[in-house]
Amino acid sequence: MSKSREPKAEIKVARKGRETRVYAAVGGKDVSRVYISPQQLKVGPAAEVCMAGIGGVGTSREFRGKGLARRVYEQTMQEIEKDGYSCAGLFTSTNIVAHRLYRRFGYLDVKVFPPVAKLLNPSAFVGKTFADWAKREPLADWRGTVAVHLRSYPPVYLRLDSGEVKTLPRAPKQADLSITTSDTTFGRLSWGGMTFDYAMAANQLEWSGSDEAFARLREALHADRPCVFGY
Repeated sequence: MSKSREPKAEIKVARKGRETRVYAAVGGKDVSRVYISPQQLKVGPAAEVCMAGIGGVGTSREFRGKGLARRVYEQTMQEIEKDGYSCAGLFTSTNIVAHRLYRRFGYLDVKVFPPVAKLLNPSAFVGKTFADWAKREPLADWRGTVAVHLRSYPPVYLRLDSGEVKTLPRAPKQADLSITTSDTTFGRLSWGGMTFDYAMAANQLEWSGSDEAFARLREALHADRPCVFGY
C-alpha cells in the first residue's frame, strides 16, 4: 500500500453509554480511532463546565502516515460540536506527533505538568502489574519470558506461565517479548489510563520479539475491555 495514497476507509461513529468512538474502518476493521467522553472541568473557584475529554487516540501501525488520523479527528470535532460541549481537552506529551496534530486543530497548551513520581521498587511494580495482566485472556494460557525496560531504571525480567508470574533474578538468554517505555507510560498502562495502541501511536512504547506474544498482550489491554479505559 503506497504511503502517498490514502486507503479506502469509511469514517464511522459508535456510541456506547456516555462514550463516543470515532474511527476509520478498512475492510470492516477499526484501524484508527478517537474516544470522546464527558469530563467535568473546573473554571474558577466554584464553576464547572462539561468538557469533551479526548483520549484513546491511535492508528494501527500499517495504516500510519496515510491521513486517517486527520480524517478521524475532523469527524471528531464535528461530533463534539454536534453534542453541544462547551470545550474539549486532553493530556499529552509536548514532544510527540500527536501534540502537533492537536495544535493544528486549534488546541492550546493551558497547563504543563512536570514529572512528580518516582518508583521506589520498579521490579515489584512491574511484577505486580503483569500478575494482573497475565490473568486476562488471551494471556492466561501463554508461557514465555518478558523483558520490561523502563528508561529510568534497570530492566525487569519476568516468566509468565499460564496466568502465573515470576520475577527472574537475571536476564534470560532470549526474551520472547521485550518492551521499552518510560516509567510514566508504564504506570498509565498499569492502571488502565492508556492502551498499548495509544502508547504506540504516540511513540511512547517500543517492542520487539514474538508477534504472537505482543498480540496477546495488546489484546489483553484493548480499549474495548471494561477494565481498561480508552483514554
